[in-house]
Amino acid sequence: MGCENCGKQGKATTQVHGFIPYMRMDTSRQGFNKGNPHHAGYDLFARLSEPVHLEPGAVAVIPLNVATEIPIEAVGLLFQCYSTHRKWKVKLTNGVGVIDSMFHKDEDEWSAEFKNDSNESTIIRDGDKLCQAVFLPLYMKELYEVAGLGSATP
Repeated sequence: MGCENCGKQGKATTQVHGFIPYMRMDTSRQGFNKGNPHHAGYDLFARLSEPVHLEPGAVAVIPLNVATEIPIEAVGLLFQCYSTHRKWKVKLTNGVGVIDSMFHKDEDEWSAEFKNDSNESTIIRDGDKLCQAVFLPLYMKELYEVAGLGSATP
């Protein structure tokens, strides 16, 4: 699919307009979904062939049905939805997932690792809305080491 305005295709579209191409692993299921323009990010949903039963303290990796081709000057951040802990009593094990341009192949499906931090078992089902993705530009500057900081500040 090319740009409606200039006709550019593929990587040229990404580089010129900042688009981020993505694909769904299963096209019969939801991918990135921004149901409301006031939402900060895009909702993501579990892609499961059968429900995942999590006992207290157990951990599971849940596939999210999308893969992306994020440009080197951007990053995708994966947060759990506000309601995820309230509904399923699970939390992302790494707090925030970081998806960068290294994960750009068809088989690089986004996933989220959750831990049941309650005293009760819980079940995550196919299609459950678990995460939200936010894309941000990266501030790419060279770093250099100095002996002390603040001396050059006026």
